[in-house]
Amino acid sequence: MPSIKKSKPSAGPGYITLNILRAMNIIALSTVIAASWVMLIKTFVVSRFFFFDAVGHIITSSVSMFLIVSELPIFRGYFSRNWPLLSPTSGLVFLGVSMVVLGVTIMGNLNKQAISPQSLGLPFWRIVISSGILVGLLGLVNIIASYVFRNSKAHITARQVRSYGVVVATTRAAVGLDRCPRKSFHNEFMHSHRSPSVTENRRQLNPKMPFNISAPLNTSKERPKNPELGIRIASPDMAYHPGNSERV
Repeated sequence: MPSIKKSKPSAGPGYITLNILRAMNIIALSTVIAASWVMLIKTFVVSRFFFFDAVGHIITSSVSMFLIVSELPIFRGYFSRNWPLLSPTSGLVFLGVSMVVLGVTIMGNLNKQAISPQSLGLPFWRIVISSGILVGLLGLVNIIASYVFRNSKAHITARQVRSYGVVVATTRAAVGLDRCPRKSFHNEFMHSHRSPSVTENRRQLNPKMPFNISAPLNTSKERPKNPELGIRIASPDMAYHPGNSERV
């Protein structure tokens, strides 16, 4: 079992820093949800072609809620199976890129007439612009933190440092978070999930039997010599066969 000294020295400060960053991520994504619904309601009132704008705001708020759930310590098995880039064994790069895209989307809506300070009102307009700036900047911080607090030699990601801190090396060995190469992981997965009955049936259908190949057969028309008589026995003339005789 690896000792605690082998973990990265920045894992201790990284535990505190990354958990503070997690709380800030949840707050920033919550402001994106609020800004999306403010723009959704105002677009419904002002614009005639509100349907597509409304769908865009709903998608933005849904993605933000999904990222908030990924930051909480729930549904870890679901994210490990279906969203590996947001799983506990992954870094924060995908999360950061997603937050940057959300920030750009929010800021892009400020060019619309329905999202102007005169239409929204100055307080709601400030909510929209602050949410876009905040989530975009925190997305960049997450990308940088993912590379700063990881330990690529020990295969320790920033999420693992955020969850386990300075004891991440020993905890990874205890909970089995060590990464394996893709090929070996696939072989272990197929071997562990192979049914014993299927393997046994394959062995029964394809038994390993020794095959002895005999010598070529005698293709000569003449029959071999009788070892007792010492003479060569010829085949009888089929013309004298009773079946070929004329019926009387």
